[in-house]
Amino acid sequence: MSTEQYKIKNYSPKFAKKTVTVMRKVNQRNSDVLIKDNFDEQVTHFKNVVAKKYDMRIVTSFNERTIYGVVIFDQNQLIDLLVDPAKKSLGISETLVNIVKNQSNGNLVCDTSNRQLSAFLSQTGFQNIATNHFVWKQN
Repeated sequence: MSTEQYKIKNYSPKFAKKTVTVMRKVNQRNSDVLIKDNFDEQVTHFKNVVAKKYDMRIVTSFNERTIYGVVIFDQNQLIDLLVDPAKKSLGISETLVNIVKNQSNGNLVCDTSNRQLSAFLSQTGFQNIATNHFVWKQN
């Protein structure tokens, strides 16, 4: 991933609408839950609940007009990893997961039923120890 084309930033409320837009774009292929909800309600929930509860990193275009990916996590758990489908081949997912691993205490869990995320986690050192439950331990 070229650092000249992208920026990795801490989440800021100014990115809420763009981040929810990416979440909706990614989840429309995997789930119809977000599509049924009102966009403005999702943005409000994202700013007032998700952003206050978890840490996040986002990947933006250099001019910050477009969000390409977001990772939501805390010290022990990868909550969600969402990357614009058009940008999947650029290494954004790997970069974001490495940031989460570096911020962790050496152990991470991720619970997901998303097949694409499950396959990706298996490729990046997470072990599937139960149905939809993945664990990563630092060596």
